[in-house]
Amino acid sequence: MKHLLTTITLIASSLAAFSQDNNNKIETPAPIEQSKFSIGLKGGFGHSFIMPYRNYIFCPSWDAGISAIYAPGTHWGIGLDALYSMEGAKFEYLDPVSGNGYDRQVTLDYVRIPVKAIYFFRDYDKDFRPKVSLGPSLGILVGEVNSTNARSIDLGGKFTAGFNYRVARAIWINVDASYYQGFMDVYSGNSENDLNGNVRLDAGINFGF
Repeated sequence: MKHLLTTITLIASSLAAFSQDNNNKIETPAPIEQSKFSIGLKGGFGHSFIMPYRNYIFCPSWDAGISAIYAPGTHWGIGLDALYSMEGAKFEYLDPVSGNGYDRQVTLDYVRIPVKAIYFFRDYDKDFRPKVSLGPSLGILVGEVNSTNARSIDLGGKFTAGFNYRVARAIWINVDASYYQGFMDVYSGNSENDLNGNVRLDAGINFGF
């Protein structure tokens, strides 16, 4: 009987020690493999204007389309978008006879192709990653309202600041505040150097591969 109790005690002690060792082990999560390429949809809303005029007021402006990013490194990447973009300006006038004010909106619709160099802050394993980008944006005019003889091509620079937030292993929510400044005269037929511009808040979702 004594030998049986001793054997049971030894087995129980071994099982307790084994269980304690297993409880103390912490499973290390598998590293998140970096997605070098991602593609998705984006859209934005904001205000557009035409410089150098000073009588413009808030003009609703939006864009929507496809966004792709190639990021071979941890912090650097290249982005390419294909967007339909509604731009132009809304002007406020005062009738000199009646003294009443009235508005007139010029609408310029473009297919926009921005190319951007992107810098990502923080490492890839972080879910929240702030970013900035800068690059040229080519616009191809596809329509105009209250406007005639606008140049068929527009070229300018676009700066963005925002963040990516990972909601799943290779799915990112993207949010960017952007500023676009045109470099080309929109209307070459007048004496002014008319330049497009806009500020927007864009949001989208990208899927990594």
